[in-house]
Amino acid sequence: MFCPNCLYEYKEGVTKCEDCGADLVKELPPEEEGDLPDIEVAELTEVENDIEAEALRGMLTDVGIHSFLRSNILPHSNINLSFFKRKSYGTIIVNKEDLEKAKEVLEDFRKL
Repeated sequence: MFCPNCLYEYKEGVTKCEDCGADLVKELPPEEEGDLPDIEVAELTEVENDIEAEALRGMLTDVGIHSFLRSNILPHSNINLSFFKRKSYGTIIVNKEDLEKAKEVLEDFRKL
């Protein structure tokens, strides 16, 4: 039995999802291709550390711009993967449609 919302699998005999309360189904519907929108992304800027990354991402979020950090740090090792360029903590990535507005936020961030 599966929850159609959470996609969790339950043991036989359970009829409702313990998390969302939905009625369970015997099988999940097949995944449809193209469920996710095709989004072009762009690099906004490199950041020097996690504090700078989170502060800038917070300012972007405040004006409705989604972003993520593409880290140059190998998890659990602190090894920087920026072999052939200036060492940086990572790069802030935004939706290409939001790039100009994000550059304005970046300019304000640098004034702080």
